[in-house]
Amino acid sequence: MTDTMTHYSNMLTTLPAKLYSAAFPSPDESPSSQDLMILVSTIAVMWAAIFSVLHRYLHPYAMRQQWLTDAMGREYDRVGLSMCKALRVKWTRQRYTEIMLNDWPKMQGIYLQHFIGGALCLPAVLGYTDSWAANLACLGVLSEMGWEMSDMADIVITRSTAVDGKERVPGTLVMIMSIHHSMTLTLGLPLVMKYRQLRTLHLLTFNLQWAAALAISANEYCKTLDLKNQKQLWTFRIVNGICFGIMAWMRGIYWLFLCGKLHMRLYEDEEYTMMCVGVVIYTLITGFNVMLCIYPFGKKMLKFGPRSKEMGLVDMDDGEELEDTKKEGGVHPSPSNNSLMEKGDTDN
Repeated sequence: MTDTMTHYSNMLTTLPAKLYSAAFPSPDESPSSQDLMILVSTIAVMWAAIFSVLHRYLHPYAMRQQWLTDAMGREYDRVGLSMCKALRVKWTRQRYTEIMLNDWPKMQGIYLQHFIGGALCLPAVLGYTDSWAANLACLGVLSEMGWEMSDMADIVITRSTAVDGKERVPGTLVMIMSIHHSMTLTLGLPLVMKYRQLRTLHLLTFNLQWAAALAISANEYCKTLDLKNQKQLWTFRIVNGICFGIMAWMRGIYWLFLCGKLHMRLYEDEEYTMMCVGVVIYTLITGFNVMLCIYPFGKKMLKFGPRSKEMGLVDMDDGEELEDTKKEGGVHPSPSNNSLMEKGDTDN
């Protein structure tokens, strides 16, 4: 018993130094997969704790804000109903609002996490070639990996333990998020171990994380805009147009370029296993990017654009989807764990 306690005490004592050496190895060192997994697991616990704190303190605030309740209702009329149909869930306007209010703190945490992960890559992206810049960029990869581990655990726990878990986390959503998380969870560790200094890896990590952070944060802001107000409508159009451009470049054109460049390097180094796994994953992620990142912003550009009336579309909140809600018996004005529903319109 004493020996066991001493063993665990020594592990805890040496843990900070081990985590630091795994995150910031010297140029002539290469952390083991075990040390990196300990670091990733620690990061996963850290992000889970941060999201728990955010929910504890922001959830009561969100539930008291009528403007936020109204915003979630408007979002249902704009795109929420069509998302529910795509995910094969029959949420009324009130149910959608309740779930999104509950998940509002998590959405703030998601874009914060992506901003931080992308920021860790900035020195390497800006051209610094020292080992500390590469270490920070790889820490960005490991941070994303840790968050995605905690997020998948969150999905599984919610779906398997909550009374309404399968309604809040439908099978279609589990599949979508499994695709979304597949790249980092499968290739993150081997790429960091072999290609810590590779600029393409740093750019790819920055590209994915900041595209998601910008789109999610902008989308959260756009939810609060009342499109019946002409000034706010134009703000919505401008922000949405900028997000479409960012997504088309970062999750479309530049994404394909970086994937091709990384695959060429894997081929040259005869890393055929990583290359074959990568081809499958990059194909799935490309489909995710087009359908759930680029297309939604393009659709909103048409639906709420200046020529939407001329084209027979709608440019205000109480449009065609509101009529669909009435037909399906939706409940009007109203206000778990599934902010992931939101990602059908924005994320990574």
